[in-house]
Amino acid sequence: MSAPLRVAQVAPVATSVPPPLSGSIESLTALLTDGLVAAGHLVTLFATGESRTRAALHATFARSHAWL
Repeated sequence: MSAPLRVAQVAPVATSVPPPLSGSIESLTALLTDGLVAAGHLVTLFATGESRTRAALHATFARSHAWL
C-alpha cells in the first residue's frame, strides 16, 4: 500500500459537521472526511469547535454562526 495522503477539509461555519438537522454540504463534508480517515489517510478538518469527526479537528470558530 502507498503512503497515506495528508488531507485538509474546510467546512462552512454555518453549522457543525455533521449538522444536527440538515442534509447539506456539512453532511457531505462529514461523510467524506470520516471516509478518508477510515481509508487510512491523515485528515485535518477545519470546522467549528462543536463538530464531531474521526479526523483531527482544527476549530476555526468555537461555535457555528447560527449561534451568534
